[in-house]
Amino acid sequence: MAKKPGAEGDIPYTPWALARLKAERPVYGPNASLEKTTDPALKYADPDGYPRASIHPMRFKIVQTPDYVYQFWEYNKSWREIALNKPHSEVPDLTWFGEAVGKWEGDTLVVDSVGFKDSTWLDPIGHPHTEDLHIVERIRRVDPETLVFNFTFDDPKAYTKPWDGHLTFKLKTDGVMTETIYTISDELSFRQRFLNEKPPIPIRPTN
Repeated sequence: MAKKPGAEGDIPYTPWALARLKAERPVYGPNASLEKTTDPALKYADPDGYPRASIHPMRFKIVQTPDYVYQFWEYNKSWREIALNKPHSEVPDLTWFGEAVGKWEGDTLVVDSVGFKDSTWLDPIGHPHTEDLHIVERIRRVDPETLVFNFTFDDPKAYTKPWDGHLTFKLKTDGVMTETIYTISDELSFRQRFLNEKPPIPIRPTN
């Protein structure tokens, strides 16, 4: 069954991954808790990582050059670089969005990504991964207004076998993206205002 990354069904968890998922406290889903969230993107203002950044409801753009494809996200002004027709580094650095290399197979961009920090979630629900995460995605425009990403996730420490997911996007033709940057100061201000928490560090004045 095709599904979004993180959709339930036949995801083949290892015992470690299942325990980790149940221990997380996202803002959405059956274990949701805003007050006690463990979501690193909210608690620490960490980058969303990948593919979670694309699950965010805000927009993104894809820009192609002769040697790279760039994915730019509106939320937090994040970006991802996909090197075309180049091999992976011998020892990729661990980064928020991983090291991505791609090649065209007909009208499909096939992207191979490794080198992910293990502190990010695959999605807003809290599906975990380790530093061994390997993602292969096939990106194809199925019609003039529809872009589909098909993912295969391979992470032997978190999942007993590779599993698939997909995301579908519709084209917005105005090209407008706003500046939306989330910081730890924003999170602390929110918690002080709505949850009556005393921030552990000084909050930057808003005016």
